[in-house]
Amino acid sequence: MGAAPVQRFPRSMRLKRRRLIRSLFDRSNPEVESVVTANIRILYRFVPRSATGTDAPVQVGFAPGRCRNAVQRNRLRRCMREAWRTHQYLINPKNFPSAESLILMILVRSPKHVEKLSKDIVQAMRSLSNRLNRYQEGVTSGP
Repeated sequence: MGAAPVQRFPRSMRLKRRRLIRSLFDRSNPEVESVVTANIRILYRFVPRSATGTDAPVQVGFAPGRCRNAVQRNRLRRCMREAWRTHQYLINPKNFPSAESLILMILVRSPKHVEKLSKDIVQAMRSLSNRLNRYQEGVTSGP
């Protein structure tokens, strides 16, 4: 039997630098790409590891969107973190360039369906994984 995938979400994997977060939302930046599925949008880009300030190959941030109150917003954020934590193995950092980190921001477009949130995040992560794998195949195979 294989080893169980790592299910931790250490502080080094949290996207906290304002400059990096702002760069994900800059519409004029051609490096930022997105994956959209159901109620989830994932914004992502590769940045040099020196810009992140950590050796983590992936950094993730969560934005639950507009909610009626803080209790709902915090619950959404907890559900998003839990879905990421349990399914982070889908994003394989071994395929990334060694000098770069992937930064992600997971956004909820419609926070009405909390029970579907985990499934939507997993679906978006699979879509992102497929896109990253295709990107890496294109980079390694050349023109």
